[in-house]
Amino acid sequence: MKNKGAVIGLVIIVGALGFSALAFKNNLVNSVPFSDAIQATDSDVQIMGKPVSGTMAYDTTAHALRFALRNDGGQTLSVIYKGPKPDDLDSAMSKAVAINAQGTYDPVKKEFVAENLLVKCPSKYQGQTTTDRSYGS
Repeated sequence: MKNKGAVIGLVIIVGALGFSALAFKNNLVNSVPFSDAIQATDSDVQIMGKPVSGTMAYDTTAHALRFALRNDGGQTLSVIYKGPKPDDLDSAMSKAVAINAQGTYDPVKKEFVAENLLVKCPSKYQGQTTTDRSYGS
C-alpha cells in the first residue's frame, strides 16, 4: 500500500493530460478555402483573403462591420464582424495585406459571420514584412 500515492498521482496526471488534449482539439480551427467556408454553417472555420477596396462599412447602430474579402483565385466573400469598432480599424483596413476571419457562414444572409479578425498590415519597421492586429474575443 505504499504505492497508493504514486498510483493516485499517476491517475491525476493521466486525467490532466487527457483533459488538456481534448481542450486543445476543441480549440483547433480549420483554415479553409471560400468554397468550403460556405458549407461551414455549424462549425467554426478560418478564412483568409485581401480586403476588397471600398467595401468596408461600419453600422454604428448594430455595431457591425461589413466588408468583402478576395482570395487568391479572385473569389469574393461578404463578411460581417459584430462588435465595437476598434479605433485604428480604418487605418489597418486601408493598409491590410491580408485578413484572417474566424467564424461560420450564414446561408440565409449569404455572408461569413466572423467572431475574430486578424488583420495583417505592412510593417513600419525595417526587416519585418507584416504586423498583426487582432480583433474579437
